[in-house]
Amino acid sequence: MAAKSKSKPKPVQKPTPAPRQKEKAAPAPLTETFQPGFWNNHWIPALLMLALAYALYYIGLNYGYVLDDEMVYVKNEYVQKGFAGLRQIFSADSFMGYFKEPRFLLEGGRYRPLSLATFAMEVEIFGPNKPAAGHFFNMLLYGITGMLLYRVLLGLFPLKEDGRLAGHNLGEARWYFSLPFIASVLFMLHPLHVECVANIKGRDEILALLGGLGALWATLKYFDTKGWGWLVLSAVSLLLGMFAKENTLTFVAVIPLTVWFFTKVSLERVLLATLPLLAAAFLFILARYEALGYLLNPGKIADNDIMNNPFYGMTGSEELATIFLTLGWYLKLLFVPHPLTIDYYPYHVPKVGWSDWRAILGLVLHVGMGLWALWNIRKRSVPAYAILFYLLTLSIVSNLFVSVGTFMNERFLYMPSLGFCIVAGWFFTRKMPEWLKEKPDSAYPLGMIVVGLVAGLYAYRVITRVPDWRSGFTLNRAAVQVSEGSARSHCFYATGLYEEKYVPEKDPAERKRLVEEMEYHIKRSLEINPNYGAALIMKFNVAAARFDIDHQLDKFFHVAEDVVEKIPYNTTFRKNLAAYLKYLDGSNADKYTAFCHRIGYEFFWKKKNDSTTALFFLEFALNRQYEDIRTLEDIAEISEAIGNTAQAAEFRARANAQK
Repeated sequence: MAAKSKSKPKPVQKPTPAPRQKEKAAPAPLTETFQPGFWNNHWIPALLMLALAYALYYIGLNYGYVLDDEMVYVKNEYVQKGFAGLRQIFSADSFMGYFKEPRFLLEGGRYRPLSLATFAMEVEIFGPNKPAAGHFFNMLLYGITGMLLYRVLLGLFPLKEDGRLAGHNLGEARWYFSLPFIASVLFMLHPLHVECVANIKGRDEILALLGGLGALWATLKYFDTKGWGWLVLSAVSLLLGMFAKENTLTFVAVIPLTVWFFTKVSLERVLLATLPLLAAAFLFILARYEALGYLLNPGKIADNDIMNNPFYGMTGSEELATIFLTLGWYLKLLFVPHPLTIDYYPYHVPKVGWSDWRAILGLVLHVGMGLWALWNIRKRSVPAYAILFYLLTLSIVSNLFVSVGTFMNERFLYMPSLGFCIVAGWFFTRKMPEWLKEKPDSAYPLGMIVVGLVAGLYAYRVITRVPDWRSGFTLNRAAVQVSEGSARSHCFYATGLYEEKYVPEKDPAERKRLVEEMEYHIKRSLEINPNYGAALIMKFNVAAARFDIDHQLDKFFHVAEDVVEKIPYNTTFRKNLAAYLKYLDGSNADKYTAFCHRIGYEFFWKKKNDSTTALFFLEFALNRQYEDIRTLEDIAEISEAIGNTAQAAEFRARANAQK
């Protein structure tokens, strides 16, 4: 029997490497994304987000209250009541506890009770005037936001069991070089967020995004677990976010977009899961209407004040051009967050028309981004999703649909900046390795170097920016250096110089130097906005300080008359003027009584037909020169005109007796 021939062994074939998944491939189903054991596997990056919040902002624990903290916290009557004020906080405009009466300064009013409620709880637990508590909880909530953001992004861009990002092997390291981690770290480090964290009032922005992210996470958990309780939680979280700030309303669109983009759930089920979100939005709008009595414009807004309505006096074309200039400015700040300022008031942001290239560029960029995103969203392009997230969350503060009372603000980018961070994470962990596909070993180290450089620059800018928030004075000093074209920055800085430097200063030479510096900034403020009430008040105060130095009464009275003509019924100015008239010594009685005649008789009586105010100022002249004939005749004339014949006869007789 012939021996069986041995067959040659077949050569071992190397397994064909799986083709790299393209960006437009459909995302993984949710059953693979929200895996259990998040804390077991990701406690290091999660806690790192919390650590970043305190590492960057811990110095703020020593800082005080600044900006609108006075209106929403320190001098807000409802907040200072503690738990007893919660009912009033949720049933009124957020500034009612400060003004004590309705003040329709901004379109739509301000209904943000949740942050005020947390302030009231702090007052109840820690007592009043404890800014350290406010700063501590802002940092804590910011850190929690970073943790939740990482958790949500980890579900949307899942990692493999070995810690690498699913479907993306090229040059991609473990969790510390994944899209969820890089995007979350950049969000925590972004310098545009300093205003929200370092300013206690900025808690409304933090809570608003927390509510939106919580609603998104709960909705995704519903599709992962089929548990209806998650839909209830999503509605509650969204409602709380809206009670913090109206911006969270945009998540009614963001959440279904996210579910559709990242899952294979049918459109019908996506829309069904949106119903609880719509119900939450309806409840918020109803509660807001019950508290304020209106939805948008109550018809009593001071539209002629450019500090509350910066677009006053502009044509429709100029307004739209200026808006798109600011939208382009926002994009610049996302990429290059420098210089930073709290002051984008008139006219640090200039009034422009469509002949300005910056307005045209802003329009082209935003229309182009929107069209490109809509065209590519069906391809499951991550940048397309991030752009739509950015545009949706920015829309409500863009001034395109409702006036926000200022041209722009850095805090308005707090929520939209998440879209930018997602694009940045995508670029560093996906696009850059794709460009380096011929050298995959270089993608990871190069990417880490670039990310580290960007993160380092962001962290440095945060660390150098936070000290500006030490006090109102340091904040306004920093603002005036950047916002040279803003009437507000010059006025607020002069006010800070007056209150914190000039008043306590004893050295005559230093007081003189401070007066000269204040005069420059007030003059500059009124050059920009001649009718700016706060600057006119400071103009009078600085003139009084100048009089204390040179004792030139004519110059002082000239400034006082100028301010009287522009803001005759401003209560703060009237109070200051009356106090200073009482303060003046007994010299120069003729100039004193002549001034009282001019503002009392000639201005308030002859021009304004205001007998009460006219008599108020004429009485100062009587106190200074009791039987001044002209003053007696002025009072007699006014008294007769208002029907007080007895008083008219008395003062006419006293005048005749002096002749």
